[in-house]
Amino acid sequence: MEAHHTLLVVDDDMDIRDALQDALELEGYAVQLAADGLEALERLRSSEPRPQLILLDLMMPRMDGVAFREALRHERACSDIPVVVASADLDVRGTVDGMGVAGYLRKPLDLSALLTTVKQLCLPV
Repeated sequence: MEAHHTLLVVDDDMDIRDALQDALELEGYAVQLAADGLEALERLRSSEPRPQLILLDLMMPRMDGVAFREALRHERACSDIPVVVASADLDVRGTVDGMGVAGYLRKPLDLSALLTTVKQLCLPV
């Protein structure tokens, strides 16, 4: 199956990154991975194709999700990519308020909710 959309998964937990990559690739998505916000910014600046959606953890070393989102707003070529936050934060709604994200999901992730959200936000190519 040819991948129609590219997603960037930004999470410091390798098991979560691997599981999300497996699940999303089974649905036909191409998946790029980053372990934290700094790696994600480097990947966005240097890789093609540009992802259509970023799935972002909040709590990560080096650069957390909030700092990454703020930095992303200043990246002209990438500032319009929709971001979905995935967090175990009990007040994830309050945390993402004002971050300008397309949506949020609570961890542990519900695969069905994740796939539904990704499908809604990935426009046809």
